[in-house]
Amino acid sequence: METRVLKVDSIEKDYNNIIEAARVIKAGDVVAIPTETVYGLAGSIFNEEAIKKIFIAKGRPQDNPLIAHISSIEQVDEICSEFPEKAKELAKKFWPGPLTIILKRKSCVSDTVTAGLDTVAVRFPSHPVANAIIKEVGEPLVAPSANLSGKPSTTSAKHCVKDLNGRVPLIIDGGDCEFGLESTIIDATSDPMVILRLGAIPVEELLEVVPDLVYEEELTKTGENEIPKAPGMKYRHYAPNAPVTVVTGEPYKTAEWIANNSNKDDGIICFEEYASLFTEHNFVLNFGSYSNLQSNANRLFRLLREFDETDVKKIFVQCPMNKKIGKAIINRLQKAAGGNIIEIDN
Repeated sequence: METRVLKVDSIEKDYNNIIEAARVIKAGDVVAIPTETVYGLAGSIFNEEAIKKIFIAKGRPQDNPLIAHISSIEQVDEICSEFPEKAKELAKKFWPGPLTIILKRKSCVSDTVTAGLDTVAVRFPSHPVANAIIKEVGEPLVAPSANLSGKPSTTSAKHCVKDLNGRVPLIIDGGDCEFGLESTIIDATSDPMVILRLGAIPVEELLEVVPDLVYEEELTKTGENEIPKAPGMKYRHYAPNAPVTVVTGEPYKTAEWIANNSNKDDGIICFEEYASLFTEHNFVLNFGSYSNLQSNANRLFRLLREFDETDVKKIFVQCPMNKKIGKAIINRLQKAAGGNIIEIDN
């Protein structure tokens, strides 16, 4: 299969490429599209063949549900049978944006999308290109991250080409993603509502709207034989080729520990304040400032992917601060490391 890449710098100037993406999707195929979080692999929510193509292209397990992407609040009613008031409050505050809400589905949404569950995850992205494509198609799209299953999510068209070249017919290049971290997922079918996946919207901001919202790490885990209610709850994710070790603790001490326990050919992701400790290392990437969590989030997947272009055998990562969006970054790092965490006493 030939994979084309079409660039959209401006909706107005490049609208023909929006039309082409919509045409491919309406014809029953799939397209990698930019969103404000990560790139998504989009197909019609009502086309079973397109949905199957998404699973095949990604190598995605069939029991991992997909997220529906909409371009208006009204489209919730097309695919959901209920929309609780508290969920509406969150939508009013954070949509369009990086929040996914799990709601009761209508029968028009297939078991292939929901992994057989009676719920569907819904998101209203704020990226203008994603919105334009959904509107042009005229119906909700499913769009999991546009990467091979288990690999770091894609935050640029270049990443999509790396993973999906020859697997999908079209990639829309809308530039680098704003957040570089997937959406926060909330289960609105439980009472109280539960955060199932940490993401680009911090817990603290969600609690300002719904104070009884629950987040407990144990609630985000799914047993081996259980179907997860949301993506990212069951399988190892975000892993580059080389094994990852995450080092937690006071940042100077974690940098010092990595410097003393790694060799010069290991991959290092460190905060810019501590780069001077790694002048003898050959593969050092800058996580941004320790105090700038948004910079850390935006760089995370890109940095993990950069090491796949090298022959490093190990990767060591300094852990960001455990607050606000840092909690979501830590969540992704833990999954990338497969639980390989070193804690340094402060």
